[in-house]
Amino acid sequence: MHEPFASNNEEEKDVIIGKLLDLGIYKSKNQQLYELSLRELESTYFNLSKAN
Repeated sequence: MHEPFASNNEEEKDVIIGKLLDLGIYKSKNQQLYELSLRELESTYFNLSKAN
């Protein structure tokens, strides 16, 4: 039963990672983007969006 949620979570991560890559961001806090949680990715993207 948890598989659709996990799949959706991974899809959301992929979308945000794509947006960060488009902005030229490849790492955050010395970690590759794929190593970050969805919450960390969202926070990174939000902070960058706010700064611009």
